[in-house]
Amino acid sequence: MANMKDVAKDAHVSVATVSNYLNGKKVRPEVEEQVKRSIEKLHYVRNDAARALKISESKYVVFVLPTVWSPFFAELTFWIQRYLNEKGYKMILSISENKYEQEKSYVKMAEEQRVAGIISISYSDLNSHVPSNIPLVSIEKDDTGMFPLVTSDNYGGGRMAADEFKRRNLRHVVYIGTSHEGFSPMIARQSGFVDQCNNLGMKYEVFSVPSARTPEKFNSAVEEISSEIAGIFKKSGPVGVFAYCDETALHLRNQLEKDGVRVPKDIQIIGFDGGMIYVNTALGISSIRQNVREIALKTTELLDSQIKGKTSEDVRRFMVPVSFKEGNTTIN
Repeated sequence: MANMKDVAKDAHVSVATVSNYLNGKKVRPEVEEQVKRSIEKLHYVRNDAARALKISESKYVVFVLPTVWSPFFAELTFWIQRYLNEKGYKMILSISENKYEQEKSYVKMAEEQRVAGIISISYSDLNSHVPSNIPLVSIEKDDTGMFPLVTSDNYGGGRMAADEFKRRNLRHVVYIGTSHEGFSPMIARQSGFVDQCNNLGMKYEVFSVPSARTPEKFNSAVEEISSEIAGIFKKSGPVGVFAYCDETALHLRNQLEKDGVRVPKDIQIIGFDGGMIYVNTALGISSIRQNVREIALKTTELLDSQIKGKTSEDVRRFMVPVSFKEGNTTIN
């Protein structure tokens, strides 16, 4: 008896495309015809009852994320597992190392093993490869519009950082972003910061660093930016720096101090994430804190509702508020 894989192979499309067609999701007309012909040719009949039974019996949830080598991701993983356990599920941790093919292999595994659902954090278009009949909740990014999304108020966080610098009477500020082009949370952080700087009449500069996954390029970029910021300080006085994540903020602080610049007296720094290194213990730098526990709670609640068929047809979006946490890199 033919299965979806057979249909996908015969039609020269992905299994996700076949699933989308079977579930009434929009596919290109020419692709629709290919899939339809293959279904008729192979006499494929979908066993919805068996599929539903297997899914309902599964208690495993795949959590796809890029890394656990950061306080934010480590803390998020802790709370995701805690709340899944409370709801009777078991988490399968699947670390992609930001590799697209690795992410897709986890989706394939999830489909083959008939898991209860998927939680994903992906910098790619991973969600477009997930069949629509598999419950999924995305954290931070979903370009498909097919799945629920839980995200922090990244734009509001950028505005908040600008407000904090204004409150400290800093007239010249800097934003350090990332080369993750098209990644909406990072774009929102920069946009919020720049927009508020313009609203407040603050002069700003924007710099970008490559991913920390390429240490030599990243360290070289931080050294160059540190030198640029030191130059701004000599010309204009104290500077405020908003970094798109805490790790970049920490690297910059270390480099500035190595270059003889005083933090926070000469340069004040605010990061983003506010990750905890121990229970109730933050990194020490000032940061726009994501409410990690609330993100995890809302994500697992949404997934549980999908699995139990309690969600409405409308795909829901949830934005979790952020807050400013004073550390040792700003002067109150």
